[in-house]
This record gives sequence, structure tokens and C-alpha cells, in this order.
Amino acid sequence: MNELNNKKIALKFKSLLSSINLARAFSFLFVIVAGSTFFLQTSFAQDAETPAKAAKGGGLDPTKKKLFVRFEYRKLENDTSSLVGEGLYELPLTKQWYLRTSVPFKRNTALSGGSNFGLGDITTRVSYLAINTAAGSRLFFGVENKWDTATDTALGAGKYTFSPVVTGFMRFPEAKIVTFPSVQYVDTLGGDSARTDSNNTTIKGTTVRILTDGYYLLADPAFIWDHERNDQSTGTFDIEYGRFVEGKTMYYVRPGTTMWGDSTPFSFNWNIEFGIRIFM
Repeated sequence: MNELNNKKIALKFKSLLSSINLARAFSFLFVIVAGSTFFLQTSFAQDAETPAKAAKGGGLDPTKKKLFVRFEYRKLENDTSSLVGEGLYELPLTKQWYLRTSVPFKRNTALSGGSNFGLGDITTRVSYLAINTAAGSRLFFGVENKWDTATDTALGAGKYTFSPVVTGFMRFPEAKIVTFPSVQYVDTLGGDSARTDSNNTTIKGTTVRILTDGYYLLADPAFIWDHERNDQSTGTFDIEYGRFVEGKTMYYVRPGTTMWGDSTPFSFNWNIEFGIRIFM
């Protein structure tokens, strides 16, 4: 009887901790959203009265319909690897609402030798354009869902996740820099009870530097806090080099690695990605 009571107390305590982590993450997200909104509204108030100018690399505009196709090879820390081919399509539903869908096909190797190939977990995102200045500064509030669609357990997380996300877009023409800062919180809403839940917060500082002759350099640092594992942190960094063709198409190569936080669900030894982005 005592053992049963102890188990009940442990479950209640775990549930309480989960609620505390969820509340803390949403509080953190609220602070970021409020700060971002205030910053954009004050910093770009004058820009709203200035007509937007077309510039080379204008295809980065996040309000445009776009198609991404990418191929990524990732070497994992346990000497296994994954190969991903993914198509992403984003289109405006109205002037303020946007829908994004990404469909990955994966090939994962196993420690035992062999591999698995098939459809991964499909991701959808609905975004609302909350701030849009004439100079091109924007702030989006979105909700992203990852669906348990993988054709094999090795190709997906086995979970359905819910993710509020805030994304900014700012141009600095004199420095030829464009930034896409974002913060995203992920929580599990259902799925295979035998699989580990996802509960994390990611902050990204994606920044693009426009070079000469249509070339560009992109830095993409990501900082991840895994609330499911005692707020263990992981830092990753990708650097991308590519070129605009007629301002609407981007070809690129993108290597990356883990900076810290080895042996976590988000860490890897290295990766290399090739892709094309078409803005319509």
C-alpha cells in the first residue's frame, strides 16, 4: 500500500513539474513576444512612412509565396547517419495569414547495419503577420504542428507536437544585412506513449549578409533548451553560402556542427546540406 501511495505521489510531482516547465516556457515566450513587438513598433515607426525600395536579394521577403527543396546528410554522434530530402511550400492565404507545409523523406542508418527509408514527420505552420512596415520590417506570430506521419518508427518521433513560434524580419540596407530572429516553444500533445516526449525552447539568430554579384553568406546559430531533460542546453551552428539568380532563386551549400551539448537529441557531429529556394 505504501509503495502504491509513493508511486501516486511521484506521478503527481512529475505532473506538477511538467506544469511548472510549461508555465515558465510560455512566460518566457510572452516576454520575447512583447519585447519584439515593442522593439519593432518603436524602432521602425519612421520606416513605416518610407516607401520600400526594391533591392537585390529582395526574394528573402517572407511574405512571398515560396518553394524550398533541400538535401541534407547528417553524421550523428553514435556513428549512424541520416539523409533527408525535403520539400517545403509556403503561400499567403490572405495579406496577413500564411500557411507552410514541409514534407521530408528520410534514410536512416542503424547501429546494427541496415537502414530505413520512407516518409518522415510532416510539419505545418500557420502564421499571422502582426507588424508590417513599408520599409520591410515584419513580425509573425505562428503555430507549428508536427504530425506523426513517419512510415517507420526510426524515421520520426512518434509524437504530435504543438509549437507557438515568433519570427522577426529586419533589413539593414547600409550594412547589406537581413536578419530572421525567432523563438519557438515545443510541447507534446499526443502520440506513442512508449516514445520520449518533446518539450523544448529554441532561439535562433539567422542573419544574412549580401555580398557582391548576387552572392550571400548566412549564419544560423541555434540555442536549444530541453525542458524534458532538466533544461539541458545544446548549441548548433550552420553557415550557408549561396547565390541569388535574378533575385528570386537561391542556390546554396550549408555545412554545420554542434558547438556544445554533446549526446543530446539535438546534437550531431556534422552535416552538409544543398538546396534551392524559389520565391514567387
